[in-house]
Amino acid sequence: MSEDKRNGKDAPWELSYGRDGAGFNGDDLDKFLEHGSKAARRASNEQLVSSHLSQWNYNQNRGALMQGIEEASELVSDLVRENDERPMHVPDNDLQILQVSLRLDGNWKDDLTLDKEALAQIFKTRATSALEHLAKLLVRVQDTSSKVFITGDLNAGKSTLCNALLRKRLLPEDQLPCTNVFCEILEARENENVEQVHAIPVSIAATVKEAYDAYNILDQTTYQVFPLEKLNSLVHKNTEYSLLKIYIRDDQRPAESSLLRNGTADIALIDSPGLNMDSVQTTEVMSRQEEIDLVIFVVNAENQLTLSGKEFISTASKEKKLMFFVVNKFDHIKDKQRCKKLILDQIKEISPETYKQSTEFVHFISSEGVFIDDSNGNPDGSDPDDNDNDNENRHEPDPDFDGLENSLRNFVLKKRSLSKLLPAKTYLMKLLYDIEKISLWNVHVYKEEENQLTSELEELAPVINGTRTHCSKLTEAVDRKTDELVNDVYDFTKRRILSSLEVTHSDFPRYDGLSNIHDYIFRARQYIIDQIKSSVVSSELYARNSTQQVVNEINELAKNELGNDFMSDRVFQSDLMFSRKKHSLGKKLSVPFNVQDLWAPSWDGFLSYVTCGFQVWNSGVSTEPVKSHELTDRLGLSTYSINKYWTSPSLLLTSRIPALAVYSYGGVKLVTNLLLYGTRFFSWQSLRKISTSLLLVGSALGAAYIISDLPRALPINLSNNYRKKLHDLDYIHANADRISKEVREVLKIPTREVVKSCELVLDKKQEQKRKLEVKMQNNALSVDFFHRLAQRASVHRGMVEEINLEVD
Repeated sequence: MSEDKRNGKDAPWELSYGRDGAGFNGDDLDKFLEHGSKAARRASNEQLVSSHLSQWNYNQNRGALMQGIEEASELVSDLVRENDERPMHVPDNDLQILQVSLRLDGNWKDDLTLDKEALAQIFKTRATSALEHLAKLLVRVQDTSSKVFITGDLNAGKSTLCNALLRKRLLPEDQLPCTNVFCEILEARENENVEQVHAIPVSIAATVKEAYDAYNILDQTTYQVFPLEKLNSLVHKNTEYSLLKIYIRDDQRPAESSLLRNGTADIALIDSPGLNMDSVQTTEVMSRQEEIDLVIFVVNAENQLTLSGKEFISTASKEKKLMFFVVNKFDHIKDKQRCKKLILDQIKEISPETYKQSTEFVHFISSEGVFIDDSNGNPDGSDPDDNDNDNENRHEPDPDFDGLENSLRNFVLKKRSLSKLLPAKTYLMKLLYDIEKISLWNVHVYKEEENQLTSELEELAPVINGTRTHCSKLTEAVDRKTDELVNDVYDFTKRRILSSLEVTHSDFPRYDGLSNIHDYIFRARQYIIDQIKSSVVSSELYARNSTQQVVNEINELAKNELGNDFMSDRVFQSDLMFSRKKHSLGKKLSVPFNVQDLWAPSWDGFLSYVTCGFQVWNSGVSTEPVKSHELTDRLGLSTYSINKYWTSPSLLLTSRIPALAVYSYGGVKLVTNLLLYGTRFFSWQSLRKISTSLLLVGSALGAAYIISDLPRALPINLSNNYRKKLHDLDYIHANADRISKEVREVLKIPTREVVKSCELVLDKKQEQKRKLEVKMQNNALSVDFFHRLAQRASVHRGMVEEINLEVD
C-alpha cells in the first residue's frame, strides 16, 4: 500500500498519453469516477481529459511538423546549392510553390522564354523565398498564440466585423475607408491589464514586418503610447505609424464566448487596410499573410470578389488550405440565392478545399446588425460571468453571425491543429511535391540529354580524326613548299655566284694601252668584285620575289582548306628581307696582284697572232668577231676607233701590225740577201746568221704577242684567281646558306599561322568534345543528386501526410 493510502490521503491520479488516446493507470479511473459522482463535476472532468488529449495531439503534431519544416528547409537548401553548382532544369508548369512565372504585365497571351541559366537564377530567387517562408512557418508553429488576419477589399466592412467579433465598438466605422494602418488587437493581460494603444512610428520601422521585429513591449522607446480614445484618429495616420498594437480587456463575456480571453490560447485579431487602397498597402497585406495562422476574408456582397482579392487568395492558398470567407452586407442583396451562387463559384475556383466545407467556412452575414456593447464594464463591479444571461437577453440573436462565431471559435480553439498547423502542413505538402516533381523532371531531362550527348560524341569522333588528318596534310604541304623554295634558292644562289665569274674579256673594262695598264688592272679587279656582289644581290632579289609568291600560295592554300578558320591578318613585306648588312665574307674578296697575271699565252693564240688571223682557233674565252671591214679585222684594228689609236699609239701593240712590221722587215731582208748572195744564202754560215735573226724575230713576235694578248690574259687570270678565292672562303656556300636560311625563317611565319589555325580548328573540336564530356559528367552527378533528392522528398512527404490533424 502506498504512503498516501496509509495516511488516508488521496494520491494524485496518473493519466497516460498514447498516440491512439489516453487512459488512467490502474484503478485511478474508478476513483476518478467516484470522486466525480456529480454530473457537473463529471462533465468538467471529461472536458479536462479531452483538453489534455487535445493538447497532447497538438504537441505531437506540432513536433512532427517542426521536424518536417527543418527537413524541407534542408531539401530546399540542397536544391539551391545544386542549382548554384550546376544550373538545373525548371518545369514550366505543374508546380505549386516553386513555380517560376515569366509572364509580364501587358503580355497576357504568351510567356517569355529564357535559357537554362537565366531560368535557374530566377528559380533561385523563388527557392530563397521558400526558405524564408519555411523559417516563418517554423516560428508560427513554435508560437503558442494564434493570429487571425481580417482582410478584404476596400470598404468591405472589415472593421465592422472586427468590432462585432469583439462585441465592442473599438475600431471606427464609416462608409469611407477608415483603417489605413495595420491594427493588431490583443488581450490587455499581456499589457498588465491596461487598455492602451502602442503605435510604432515609421521612423523606427517603415514596414509592418520591421515593426514586428522592432517592437518590444518592455522597451517604450520602440513605440508611442496612446489611450483608446485616440484610436479613431490614429488609424488614419499611415504616414506616421506602420503598426498599432491595441490592448483591450475582453472581460465582458465568459471565456467560452470570448475570442481573445478564451482560456485556451492567446488570440490576436489583425485588421488590415483594404487590398485595393494603394499598391504599397496591398503589397503589405500580401506579405503579411505569410505570418498569419488564419485568414478571414471579408467580401462585400454587392461587389463580390475583385481581382486583387482573387490574387491575395491565390497567394494565401499555397499554404492555407482553408480560409474563412465572410460575405458582409448580405442583407442589402435582393436575390440572395444568385449572390450566393456567384460567390461560391468564385471560391470554388480559387480555394477548392474551402468550397468543399463551405457550410463551415463561408458565411453570409450582416455585421451591422450584431449587438455591440458600448459600455466599458459592469457598473456594479460584478463578475461578467454572473450577468451573462442578462447580456444574452438584451439583443435579438443573429443565427448567421452566431454560426460564424461558433465556427470560428471551434476552428481556432477546438481544432487548433487545423487552424494553427494545417497551413504549415499544406505548405509542406505542396513544397515537397514540387521538390519531388522538379527532381523527377530533371532526371528525365538529363537522361534524354545523356542520349543526345552520347550521339553527339559518336558523331564528333570521326570529325576530329578527319580534322586532324586534314590539318596534318595541310601542314605537310606547307612544309613541302617551304623546303622546295629553300632548296631552289640555295641552288640558284650557287649557280648565280659561279656564273658571275664566267665573263668574256670583252665584258671587262676597255684596255687603254700600256700607259694605263695600272688603271686597267684596278678596274678589271673591281669589275670582278662587282660581278660577285651583284650576283649576291640578284640572288637575294630572286629569293625575295620567290618568297612573296610562296607566301601568297601558302595563304591561298590555307584559305581554301580552312576557310574562315584561317584568320591570318599579317601583311608580308618582302622589302624587309635581307635588310641587314651584306655578308661579312664580302670584305675578304681582295686578291693580291701578281705580274704573272698579265699573260696567259697559248699556242692557238700565238699562231693566230703570227698568222694574222688566217688560222682559225678555238678559245673558251673568245667572243664572236665583230662584223667590220675585212682588212681591219685581219689587222686587229676593229677593237678601237682610228682616233683612239691616234691618241693612244700603244694600243697598236694590241693589233697585228707589230707582227706585220716584223714580217715586213724580215721578209725584205731575206729577199735582199737572196738577191745579193744567191745560193750562198743557204750556206751553213749564212744559216747561222739567219738563225740569230730568226731568234730575234721570234722573240720580237713573242713579246708582241704577249703585249697584244694582255687584254685577254688579265681577265682570265683574275677570274681564275677570284674563283680560287671564293672556293677558299667557301663564299658561295656561305651566301647560298645565308639567303636560304633567311627564306626559311621568313616562311616560318605563314607556316606558324597555318599550324596555329589548324591547332585552333582542332582545339575547337576538342573543346567541343571536352564540353560534351564535362556536361555528361555533370549530368551524371545531377542525375544521382536528383534521384536521392526525389527519394528524400517522397519519404518526407509521406511522413508529413501521415500527420493527422483531424483528430483533436
